[in-house]
Amino acid sequence: MSKFTPKNNDNEEIDLGVLFNSIGRAFTKLFSFIGNIVMFLLNTIFDILVFVRKRIVYFALACVVGLAAGIVIENTSPTNYLATATLEPHFDSARQLYSNVEYLNDLAKQSDSIQLGTFFGISTADAATISTLEIAPFVTETRLLQEYNDFVIGLDSLVAAEISYKDFIKQMDDYDRKIHVLSVESSKQDLFGSLLSPLTKSVSEVSYFREQQATELANLELMDSITQVSIVQTDSLLSLFKDVKIIEANKEFSNGTNLYMSESAEDNAEISLLERKITLSNQLEEIRTNKLKARYVVDVVAAFPEVGYLVKSFWGDKKVQGAVGGLILLSFFYLIVYLDSFIISKNKEDRRH
Repeated sequence: MSKFTPKNNDNEEIDLGVLFNSIGRAFTKLFSFIGNIVMFLLNTIFDILVFVRKRIVYFALACVVGLAAGIVIENTSPTNYLATATLEPHFDSARQLYSNVEYLNDLAKQSDSIQLGTFFGISTADAATISTLEIAPFVTETRLLQEYNDFVIGLDSLVAAEISYKDFIKQMDDYDRKIHVLSVESSKQDLFGSLLSPLTKSVSEVSYFREQQATELANLELMDSITQVSIVQTDSLLSLFKDVKIIEANKEFSNGTNLYMSESAEDNAEISLLERKITLSNQLEEIRTNKLKARYVVDVVAAFPEVGYLVKSFWGDKKVQGAVGGLILLSFFYLIVYLDSFIISKNKEDRRH
């Protein structure tokens, strides 16, 4: 037996001790660093509170002055009303719809009431009350899942397996959405009812979309007629099978060489015809639904209300904005004064040295 015995246990214990000490020092430095940051933030907050406390009267006065200015601005500026409409563009007309809305919004921002009035067929004074026009897709998680499901169904199984829900969401843009929400803001409360028709008409009258619409309607009308004929023929065959069953039931004897089908074959054929009729009925319902949608290039799901509602939000309130603005202006003033005194003191120290 060998008399050699390994003696590296002491070295391993020393190495582990050094390792644990290093880890301990690292954690100590980390906690010390975090503690210094926390103390710095607390001291800064405390200094700010002390600073504000000493000058609370001036900050209160700035708040009151800003509040008063906000009240004056709110009373002198016109009240804005908002109305929304829900649209469903067809035949890939969403891009044109967005382009027209952006054009009209630019006119509103430029206060070009003449062009706006001409477009909407309203007076120049009414057009001048329009401040913004915006459009955005109506997106919900449920609708996105439904659109993804419809998209995957139309793909090959191998291709569909490679496109995840997240990839589908990333590759879609605003124009690919089915439903869109149009928002108009105006200082006239009852103006909105006359705005929607000219906008949808401006898209519908584009020759490309009219040709697409005419072609789609003609194809759907043809498919409707063919489907109806198929349903009538299916009903005739079902009626024939019923007559055959009645004749066979009245016969007292039958042999294997007669011209009538066997009972099982007849039942299978009748079930197939029933299933075909159900399929054709569903197809006819879908065709007629598509015909209704194809009647308009831009379908109005929900029109503008005749009267808009007030645009109100806490931070959009002029009084709140005025009060906050007064506090911010006074804070900037004190910050500039502090920086100025700091620069002067540093300049004096440099001269001494």
